[in-house]
Amino acid sequence: MSDLEQRLVRLEQQLAQMAGQLAQQEETLLLIGDVQRFSRLRQLLVAGQLDAADWETARLVHDQLASTPEGLSPEALERCAASPLQIIDALWRGNAAGQQGFAVQQQLYRDLGGSRATLVAQNPVLFRRFTERVGWPLLAGVGFALPEQLTVPVASALDASGLPPAGHLPMRCWSTDYGLKAANLLMARLIDVFAP
Repeated sequence: MSDLEQRLVRLEQQLAQMAGQLAQQEETLLLIGDVQRFSRLRQLLVAGQLDAADWETARLVHDQLASTPEGLSPEALERCAASPLQIIDALWRGNAAGQQGFAVQQQLYRDLGGSRATLVAQNPVLFRRFTERVGWPLLAGVGFALPEQLTVPVASALDASGLPPAGHLPMRCWSTDYGLKAANLLMARLIDVFAP
């Protein structure tokens, strides 16, 4: 290979590398508008205020999907944009040693044998096993629901060191008027976004 051909190959490699760097920078610039929107959640997580961070996460998810929590619909869950879920997940994982967040939750569900097929079937037994695995409260006759007065992490779920189980948080964004149907749709969306 001639000197000119070698230089051309090196230039093509550098160009490919620069194109990759440019794509990363473009992604970062797209998120700049989200910095302010997610800054309160980041501040709460850094301060260790998990209950307030959980409320803020629910607000962010509901704001993304509907103008009010009551306006949240199963259809909106199916169409939820990936980037807000990824940002929220990164904030939770980054402030909880990788033990909390949406990616952890969907992985735990899949580890229990969950899949899109079990979600389509709305398998209540599997979802119940998932809620038990992450230490969420279950209300008799209702399934997963969060009383307004409950604080998170749920005290009964904490281990001897005072830490919640993996995937315990965020929690409130899972509790909607649509019950298991909405929870299944949210989990399906998380699998779409985070599963390899």
